[in-house]
Amino acid sequence: MRIWTVANQKGGVGKTTTTVALGGLLAAWGFRTLMVDVDPHGSLTSYFRLDPDSLQRSSYSLFEAVAEKRDLDPASLLVDTGTEGLYLIPAAIALATLDRQSGRMEGMGLVLKRALERLSTR
Repeated sequence: MRIWTVANQKGGVGKTTTTVALGGLLAAWGFRTLMVDVDPHGSLTSYFRLDPDSLQRSSYSLFEAVAEKRDLDPASLLVDTGTEGLYLIPAAIALATLDRQSGRMEGMGLVLKRALERLSTR
């Protein structure tokens, strides 16, 4: 499993465009590809015609499960994008509250790392 991260604090620099292009190319080349949207604005999620304001299950669910000390199978969050081999864990607006909650839980990167490790064994 390889993990690539597209990140930048500044908006409008092409993070979503880069992620969609890389994800699409990797899937076209036969790689099982998962994109995880952890941006509260949910631009990647919106690209795939999902509404980050109304999703019941999202990347926020991973952090919520850790805070509530309950197990959550990250596979239950996967959304099929309609492109073979390309999946998405969508974002939710609730991600904007994570900064305030992060003192109550392990690091956000560690939460994602553990979720991805669980998915890589499938």
